[in-house]
Amino acid sequence: MAGIIWVRIKVTTKKNSLRRIIIFGLATLSVAFGQFNANLADGTPQPIPAAVRKNFVKSLILPGWGQYSEGNYKRAAAFALIEAATIYGHFYNLNQEALATTDYENYADLHWSFETWVVTEEITALGTEHCGFIQTHNMDYALIDGVYYPNRDSHYYENVGKYNEFVCGWDDIADSTSTSLGEVLTPHKYAYSLMRRQANDYGKKAKYAVTIIMFNHLISAFEAAIGTDITAYAGKNWHAAILPDSHMDRRGLQIVVTF
Repeated sequence: MAGIIWVRIKVTTKKNSLRRIIIFGLATLSVAFGQFNANLADGTPQPIPAAVRKNFVKSLILPGWGQYSEGNYKRAAAFALIEAATIYGHFYNLNQEALATTDYENYADLHWSFETWVVTEEITALGTEHCGFIQTHNMDYALIDGVYYPNRDSHYYENVGKYNEFVCGWDDIADSTSTSLGEVLTPHKYAYSLMRRQANDYGKKAKYAVTIIMFNHLISAFEAAIGTDITAYAGKNWHAAILPDSHMDRRGLQIVVTF
């Protein structure tokens, strides 16, 4: 029985180096498992055995399953271990990111004051200024009965640690210094930026784990198909290719496996 399997992949990382690695890895798979053809005595193409297709799909769903079915227990254990470790790593880093995010938000709430910052507003010929710098980013808030209620969303916590126009809201502004790049830092702002960086690093690691999981499924599937015992068959005929995915943007790829 003939069939076709499509595996669509969208490379969403903004890191060009990682994107190149992913595309290179997929291209390597395409070359390594590209095309095998064998004919029967009368020239009729010999279809790939059902067992090969079955093991391919098994390991595509659960890495190591196809290998286990063939009695390749060490390989099955290796793929299963990679799967378990990366899934654990993904959720561990997501949890650490959430904890680190809570920590830096609490730190900002303790050491950065919206009320102190907002009263520095000045209207100049160049536009609105805060802390002596032209305001380039908005800070949403409501003023009710003389009390300020800022919208403490992700932009709020990004702004206070990133842009000079918010620096005078830090409670240690008197100890501020300027870097060679023109950024104004205070000890508390610097500590806050390190906390945010750590949280972002956890988030990146969680995304990288998803990439490893994807590759583990693909490699396990192809390895299971190739490792299937087909000695009872005269030959095999299948084709695999990697093509741009017209349903996605330029970062989209699809793997097409034809049996």
